[in-house]
Amino acid sequence: MGMRPGWVGGLVEETFFVACSAHESRKKNEKNIFCLACRTSICPHCAPAHRHHPLIQVRRYVYNDVVRLDDLERLIDCSFVQPYTINSAKVIFLKPRPQSRPFKGSGNVCLTCDRILQEPFHFCCLSCKACMHAGGSCHDAGRRPVQHPLHVR
Repeated sequence: MGMRPGWVGGLVEETFFVACSAHESRKKNEKNIFCLACRTSICPHCAPAHRHHPLIQVRRYVYNDVVRLDDLERLIDCSFVQPYTINSAKVIFLKPRPQSRPFKGSGNVCLTCDRILQEPFHFCCLSCKACMHAGGSCHDAGRRPVQHPLHVR
């Protein structure tokens, strides 16, 4: 089984789209880039200092953080995470989206948070897949881990 890259936990736990304290007085200072080497969010003004580091741009969709699937697939195995098409690009959510009510019925649901999914997907977001890979204690302590590792590419 492949090892989860250390930066994945930082990516799914990081807070994006907040002002960068180093560039408070500048326009477009929201942190919307994640530096994999430093495991932190940065703003576009910080990016030149990280030019030799691998970077991922985080985007916003209806108050939720998403990453383009193409960008992430080059780095880790995103299989079984349900992608969504937004502005003609496939993206995956970093964290579970709020649900208005729990799912009560049969069908395909996220193995971590019970969000309804399309077949053949097992996770609604990167965080849920990382949670199950880490031992399944993130969202629901009653869930059991499954063998869907986040292989390094």
